[in-house]
Amino acid sequence: MLLNTSQLKELYNRYDKKNSSLISIPFSAISDEPLKFYKWYAALFQIELNVKAFADVDSKQIIIYKGTKMKYYATILIPYENREAYIDAVNEINQIVSSNGCIILFVCNIPYNLVSYLSIEAKQNEGQLIENIIKKYDLRKESSLGIHELFMEFCNRKFNMATIPPSFSKADITQMFNGAYFFCSKSDLTKKGYNFNTHIRRKKVFISYCHANKELVYEITEALEYSGIDLWIDKKDISVGSHLLESILAGIEESDFAILFLSHATLSSNYGQLELKTIMSALTNKKKGWYIVKIDDVDVNNIMPSLGDYKYYDLSNGNKTELIKDIINAINAQN
Repeated sequence: MLLNTSQLKELYNRYDKKNSSLISIPFSAISDEPLKFYKWYAALFQIELNVKAFADVDSKQIIIYKGTKMKYYATILIPYENREAYIDAVNEINQIVSSNGCIILFVCNIPYNLVSYLSIEAKQNEGQLIENIIKKYDLRKESSLGIHELFMEFCNRKFNMATIPPSFSKADITQMFNGAYFFCSKSDLTKKGYNFNTHIRRKKVFISYCHANKELVYEITEALEYSGIDLWIDKKDISVGSHLLESILAGIEESDFAILFLSHATLSSNYGQLELKTIMSALTNKKKGWYIVKIDDVDVNNIMPSLGDYKYYDLSNGNKTELIKDIINAINAQN
């Protein structure tokens, strides 16, 4: 037989912490009926007492949100992957909040949405002490979330919820954290041999050319991309409105190798020569490799003195297929 209104009120008052937003009533304090019946009891609390209530089958409690009379509220983001780094701060906060307050850990263990928050309600005189701890540990507050919003998400099964009692020690808090999070932290995975610091990628190749030669250059670069080469080229890497020289320098910075297409058009273009000098200087300073392609019968020393001292591919006496193969070999030979 379901509880009547007076019995519901008696349970409510017995477990009410007065100033805290949440009340937790164990299933065992209500009845010993099958778990499915407690959803009905939660609905009864909502209807009879005009509160938000949820039957949490995992913790075997009916959780009731009733609002609060506390003067200080804060919600702190606890990064899921690095939560153990926050245990000291949580422990210090827990030592400040009195039994009338409330500290709740909300953890979302849904893959692709792993996140957690610590929601705090405390007396006004405790608030400044908590703010000092937040500043000390450089914690990030989330002003858009509070216990009410997180509780509603808890009811939607997005979050698991664990209340941290004032009596808890640091060891107790650590144990609670270990049980609240389903997936390993970064430090646990590191101990198991996973490496988060490797960033292996294909070499990026910077393309320098004059637009007068773009049809030939695009034909060659498209063949290189078809072969799996990662290119930096202005037609796809410089957005409309971007500063050209700044974009080029940024492209050189992120590239590992450069291909320089030279021709009479380079010689007749003041901007082309300025760009080439800038590129060569940057490549030399960064100790990056390059590959020179002479498109026509231009004298490369006229473009830049001593440029002819470097080996180059003379396309006027070769063919594009051989050139593409030679460029790929040169890129792969780079350490």
